[in-house]
Amino acid sequence: MSAVPPGPPIQIGCSGWEYPEWVGPFYPRGTRSDHLRTYAASFPIVEINTSFYQIPSPRVVGTWARRTPRGFGFTAKLPQEITHVRRLEHIEEPLARFLEAMAPLRMAEKLRALLVQLPPSLPFDAPKVRDFYERLPEDVPVAVEFREPGWRDPASWDLLREFGFASTIVDEPLLPVDLTRTAPWVYVRWHGHGQPVWYDYRYSRAELQAWVPRIRGVVEGGTKALGFFNNHFRGDAPRNAREFQDLLGLLPPPWTPRLDREGPPSSPP
Repeated sequence: MSAVPPGPPIQIGCSGWEYPEWVGPFYPRGTRSDHLRTYAASFPIVEINTSFYQIPSPRVVGTWARRTPRGFGFTAKLPQEITHVRRLEHIEEPLARFLEAMAPLRMAEKLRALLVQLPPSLPFDAPKVRDFYERLPEDVPVAVEFREPGWRDPASWDLLREFGFASTIVDEPLLPVDLTRTAPWVYVRWHGHGQPVWYDYRYSRAELQAWVPRIRGVVEGGTKALGFFNNHFRGDAPRNAREFQDLLGLLPPPWTPRLDREGPPSSPP
C-alpha cells in the first residue's frame, strides 16, 4: 500500500512557481527575489511541473529543499518519457533517474507525492497497468490522473484501491469532475476551461465557491486533499489559489510571520 502525505487535511498550492508573467501580479517587480522562497511564504505546497518535460539534476532539487522552510512540501510529476513516450513499458531506466533526482526532497522529508499524468491516447490495459504500478515506490504517495475515458472502468478504480494510489480529481474540458476516492487522500488539479488553451483561464469567485463543499466533503472522515491550480497565465494560479484558501478558511503557512492575506506578494487587482 502506498503512503499518505503528511501535513494538514487540506493543502492548496500551484503547479509550478517559476513563470515570468507572475512578476508583478504575484512576485515583486524590480527585485532579484528568490521566487521559490516568496512562493513558500503564501503556500504550503507546490507541484513540480517541469519534471514532466525534463528530469532535474539532484543538485538543483537539493537547492529547492534548502530554499524552503521545514514543513513545506513538493509533489513531482513523472516524466513524459515514462507516461507518454514509453507508455508505461520499459520504464526502469528513466524511473530510476527520476527517483534519484527526487532523493534530496525525500531525504529532507519534503516529497509529498508523485503524480502520474496519463496521455489521452493511452487506453486502459489492466495487466500493463498492474505491472507499471508494481514498479512505483511503496514509500511515496502516488496519485494517478486519467485523460482517456476507458480508465474510468471499475477495474481501473480497483487497481488504484489495491495499490493505495489516489485518484486525481480534475477540473478540465475533456472529462467531468469525478470525486471517486480510492485512498485516504486525493489529488486535485484545476486546469481551467480556456479556449483554445485550457490553462489560460481565471476562475471566478462563484466557480471557486462551488468547489468549497466538494473539497470539504472529500476530507470528511479523515481523507486528505492536496490541490493545485494549473492556470498559470497572467498569475491567475496564485491569485485563485490564495482566493480558494480564503474561501476554505485556511490559515497562512505556519512559518510565515504574516497574520493576514494583505501585503506582498500581492494579488492582482
